[in-house]
Amino acid sequence: MTVKVSTQQIHAELVAIKELLRETMRRTPTEHPYVVRDAGVCGGRPIIASTRLSVRTIVERTRLGDTPEQIAVEYPPLTLAQIYDALSYYHEHKTEIEAEIAANEEALTWVTKHGSR
Repeated sequence: MTVKVSTQQIHAELVAIKELLRETMRRTPTEHPYVVRDAGVCGGRPIIASTRLSVRTIVERTRLGDTPEQIAVEYPPLTLAQIYDALSYYHEHKTEIEAEIAANEEALTWVTKHGSR
């Protein structure tokens, strides 16, 4: 039995495999099931998987007084498990996330002071 496959089909499949490998290498899992780093999203900072929502954002919302339940209402695709995992990630990586928060506050201060010239 002979199966005919065109070189175009093979090329298309190889391109798809290459893209899948690139995506797999770009996305770095963490020790937390819902937190990943993706080089193409938020500058590679830790985010909730399959979202563009950073761990920093979750932490900042809690500092503003929001409960995890309120955050889940504000961001409907999120589950409480994802939010609590982001907070757990923060508590295990405080230095990193605190540095992100400080950099974000510094940028906001600069923009507020200098405007969008």
